[in-house]
Amino acid sequence: MARLSPLHLRVQCAIRERQLLRPGQRLLVAFSGGQDSFCLLQILRDLQRRWNWQIFVLHCNHRWSEDETACACFLQEWLQQQGLPHAIETADPIRWDEAGARVWRYQQLDKWARTWNCEAVVTGHTASDRAETFLWNLLRGTGAAGLASLDWRRRLDERDPSSAWLVRPLLGLFRWETEEFCRQYQLPVWPDRSNQDLAHGRNRLRLEVIPYLKRHLNPQVEKALNRAAILLQAEHELVVAQAAQLWPQVYEPALPGLRRDPLRAAPLALQRQVLFQFLSLLLPHHPTFEQVEAGVRLLKAGRRSRSPDYPGGGWLEVKEEYLAWVSRPCAQQQR
Repeated sequence: MARLSPLHLRVQCAIRERQLLRPGQRLLVAFSGGQDSFCLLQILRDLQRRWNWQIFVLHCNHRWSEDETACACFLQEWLQQQGLPHAIETADPIRWDEAGARVWRYQQLDKWARTWNCEAVVTGHTASDRAETFLWNLLRGTGAAGLASLDWRRRLDERDPSSAWLVRPLLGLFRWETEEFCRQYQLPVWPDRSNQDLAHGRNRLRLEVIPYLKRHLNPQVEKALNRAAILLQAEHELVVAQAAQLWPQVYEPALPGLRRDPLRAAPLALQRQVLFQFLSLLLPHHPTFEQVEAGVRLLKAGRRSRSPDYPGGGWLEVKEEYLAWVSRPCAQQQR
C-alpha cells in the first residue's frame, strides 16, 4: 500500500476526529475538474482501500462557456479511463445567475446521491473558500449563521433529514496547498477561465480584495477569517440549542403564535433565533434581519400592534399574551 503524504494524513485525521465519514460508505464526489476537486478525489482514492469506500463522481456542466463544455468532455473521457463510476449533468436551460446555478447543481447532487444510494456527498471546499464566504456574506449583510455557513458537515438539503450528508474534508487546507498537491501528483487540472471573470463578485473578492488585505493589512487574513468563522459557529450552535429548549415554552401551533412573556424574558439573541425559526415556518424563504426585528419590537408593544405585511400575505400582531401570525383574508368569491 502506497505511503501517504502529510496532506493525506491531515485529511484522514480530520475525517476521523470530526467523524465526517465512516468505513464502507458509498461516496459521491462533486467534481468540477479544478485543483481542489482533483486534490479531493485523489486523496479519497488513495484512502479508499483503508476505508473500504465506494466512490462515485458527478460533474455538472453549467454551459456558461464553450470552455466549460470542453472541460465536461475532457473529464468524461478521463473518468472513463480511470474506471470510476460517474455521470455528467448538463444544464438545460442554462442558469446564468450564480444562485440559480448553485440550486440546480445541488439538485443534481441530491438526485445522483439517491440514485447511487450514497450516504455522503463530498466537496472540495477549502479554508480559502471559507474565508471568502465569510467576507462575502459579511459584505452582503448576514448574522452568525451566514458568517459560519461553510461547515465541515451538514445535510445536503437542510430541510430534508433523509438527504445525504454534505461533507467537506479539505476545510483544513488552503488553496495553495491543493495547488501544490496537484502539481506533485501531476493531476490534469482543468483551469476554469470563468474564475478570472471579475463580473462575478466572488471572483473580484478572491482576485483583488483578499490579496489587497494580505498585502496591506494582514498577510494571514485567510487564517484570521477562518478563526472568526469557527468561533461564531460554536456560539451560534449554543444559541440554537438554547432556542430549541425555549421553543416548547413559547410556541403555540394552534394560533400560530408565540407566548410573549417567556420570550420577552429571554436574552435578545434567543428572541431573534426563536422568531427566525417561527417565521421560517410561515414564509416562503428564510426571513431577513428586518423581518425578524419587526417581530422583536412587538414583544414589548401594546395590544393590537402589528408588523408590516410579510411576503406571501400575513403579518405579526399582538393578541393578548401572544404574538400571533395573521393571514390576509382571502377575497370573498363573487356569486
